[in-house]
Amino acid sequence: MKLLSPILILFVFLFASCGAPLYVSVPVEYTPHSYFRKDTTTIVVINRFDADALKIGNKKKLAVFKAGAFTAIKSAAKQLGQLQHVKTINLADSTDFKVNTDSIKLIARNYNADYVLALTNFNAGIEMNEFDGSASFYSSNVAVNFLLYEHNGIYSKKLDGIASDPMADKLSNNLLAVIALEPAVGRNQATVNSSAEHAAQNALREYLPYTITHNRPLYNDDFLMPAVKEIVARNFEKADSLLQPFLQDKVKERASKAAYNLSVVYEAEGDIGAAINAAQQSSDLFFNEYATAILYDLKQE
Repeated sequence: MKLLSPILILFVFLFASCGAPLYVSVPVEYTPHSYFRKDTTTIVVINRFDADALKIGNKKKLAVFKAGAFTAIKSAAKQLGQLQHVKTINLADSTDFKVNTDSIKLIARNYNADYVLALTNFNAGIEMNEFDGSASFYSSNVAVNFLLYEHNGIYSKKLDGIASDPMADKLSNNLLAVIALEPAVGRNQATVNSSAEHAAQNALREYLPYTITHNRPLYNDDFLMPAVKEIVARNFEKADSLLQPFLQDKVKERASKAAYNLSVVYEAEGDIGAAINAAQQSSDLFFNEYATAILYDLKQE
């Protein structure tokens, strides 16, 4: 294991002593739950999302919706095409972005395809996450809906994805000015396109290997700091041994905090079952929002 640098250790203890929340990055790797045929699989990707039917009066916003939807289609085709033995054919045209109304069975036959993936809906928006009196923070939110058809056009599977990406924009500390100057979709095509790629990946998560990084808060009370130092240094076995005795603490709040930090340790080690048990123990001992939040995520994993 790499040792934590003296500067980083000092940084950790400085923030802990100031009472500021301390976070640790926990990457979680996901493996596919579903697979295509072991031999060559051909997937045709088409557009069945009619952006004009939304009747968006703002031409810039409509253009961003079309560009974002096309980006989602292109990203889906690219990501599926990177899978072993999978070939994709993208029939969507970014120039006019027309809706493909041909029958699924006909498309599959024309291209000798095993599946047809159709984008059926796309939505995008920019929302304020926080206004703390000094600055406002926004996120780009995108939702996509695909249908994955078998070549016969009869059977299909819904593949829905969402993405919420923080934006770097920080606006005035004047609330009225913040409302008036709120970022608009029509002026943020690049941001929406980036979120569209992430939403497409989220929609295809059943078939793709991917990694999600959670920024987990840690309890950093004085009695927990030796273990916290080991967690930040990614010395998880040592952190585990330091936290175990506190699980029997007669003060339930202290035991709850130790159990929560231990759940972060187990998640970082990839033992999701143990992480759920520790988080549940934390919540049962002394209800806290940290345990509630991690339990929700862990049960999705």
